[in-house]
Amino acid sequence: MTGRQETSFPSGPIISYDSTRGGVSVVTEKGDSTTSFLLVQEAKPSDSGRYTCNPSNAQPKSITVHVLNGEYPAAMQHGGQAKQPRLYSLLLCLCLLLY
Repeated sequence: MTGRQETSFPSGPIISYDSTRGGVSVVTEKGDSTTSFLLVQEAKPSDSGRYTCNPSNAQPKSITVHVLNGEYPAAMQHGGQAKQPRLYSLLLCLCLLLY
């Protein structure tokens, strides 16, 4: 993400990277295209929801994230998908490709 960075939490407010919640960071890889990853450490079910990246120089992109308790996310599997591997820790990663 370059220029103005605006990433929304599920309920709409802008993520504050220096909030008291802590553990929120963005990793950006630059090249022919720019890819940014939103990392939320120790993700909780309350972190679930729709996340949007709205940079000033590209179209906004959104993703819906589900944070589950436990090691078997069977409730999130859809028909035709392969079984997902066990999860030993919860990590929330948002990957947005910007043109």
